[in-house]
Amino acid sequence: MLLLSFAFLLLFIPREGRPDSRTHSAPWNLDVGGSYKSIGEVEWLRQNNIYQSDTLPLTEQRLRLQGTLSKDWFRLEFADETSLFYQKSNPAAVPVASYNPIDAWNASWNLVNQNQLLITNRIDRAYVQLNWAPVELRVGKQVIATGIGHLFNAVSQVPRYAFIVVDPEYPVTEDAATVVWDGPLVLEARFLPKVPGQRDHNFHVRAKGGKDGFDVALTSGRSDDKMYVGLEAAGNLGESLIRGEVVGYNGNGADYLQGLLGYDTVFSAKWSAQFEVFYNGFGSLKPYLLQPLLHRPAPYRGRYYAGANVTWETTARLKTNLTAIGNLADPSVLLHLYFSFSLWQSVDLMVGQFLNVGSSTAEFGGKYVLPVFPAIQWGLPDLTYIAVKYYF
Repeated sequence: MLLLSFAFLLLFIPREGRPDSRTHSAPWNLDVGGSYKSIGEVEWLRQNNIYQSDTLPLTEQRLRLQGTLSKDWFRLEFADETSLFYQKSNPAAVPVASYNPIDAWNASWNLVNQNQLLITNRIDRAYVQLNWAPVELRVGKQVIATGIGHLFNAVSQVPRYAFIVVDPEYPVTEDAATVVWDGPLVLEARFLPKVPGQRDHNFHVRAKGGKDGFDVALTSGRSDDKMYVGLEAAGNLGESLIRGEVVGYNGNGADYLQGLLGYDTVFSAKWSAQFEVFYNGFGSLKPYLLQPLLHRPAPYRGRYYAGANVTWETTARLKTNLTAIGNLADPSVLLHLYFSFSLWQSVDLMVGQFLNVGSSTAEFGGKYVLPVFPAIQWGLPDLTYIAVKYYF
């Protein structure tokens, strides 16, 4: 509906305000491609009284088709993914609800849903972009760039990936309309329609400027029925980059504070790292209850976090990456180590391991409690995987 509405509005833009097709001879440019990923996983479940087995092998096949059509001031981008999941039967004694946010436009369908086989199809992105310098208009399912966090997110405007996801190469998209004024002071405004469970529509405005190597931005908006205002800053510190952000929310009759501090550095031609500390005002201390989050786009249940991501270009074809996310109050840590090897042009091999380290009551390594059934407990699994990726 958003696409149709904005297409209709274009009819009322004066012709002198639109590019004249008679003065533009550039041809249409069509770019198509995609990827195929074959993934094998074994999940080592951490649960009490839910599933029959603690070990769950599965395979996933992902086919992604994408393309762009552009000419002068017009751009259309589209991407569609079909995924096949096949896993060993492991019935649950009780249903475990999902508390992840859903899109305003349901663009995912189950094509096959049997006991051990699930085939899904979803539209990952579909938007129209119009450029009239210095103004850019984008409408449809798109990537929403908010905040300056890499490991954590203080501006939790849109759904994020879960902690344990194999190869989240493409950023999460959201249904939105975006207007950008790309002048000396960059102004951004986004409208995100409400989803089931929300009372009001969401929006986000951002004003960004820079001076002497430092970028500063003021943000404001509404997210998940909470008004917020924030401040971002980033600048060079020698050959490194330091980032900071603080955001205040008001909703449900209470105030909440989010904040992060990040540091990015390059040690050598082969070694680089990112570090972040994060305060999550929507979190709580133990015990962790598996119940709806205070702020649904934020997957964190604790209050105090620290994280690091270290990359080692081992050889010209092999890259080693280690990510650690720690809950400082538990304490507990989620580790993700993977190796990426270029087999040949357009074909990569990934081998990785997610590992939770913590006590039985910690966020990582522990278990969430269902409030209604305290004997039912579930925690993040350890996961071993191997993936072959082909790009075309």
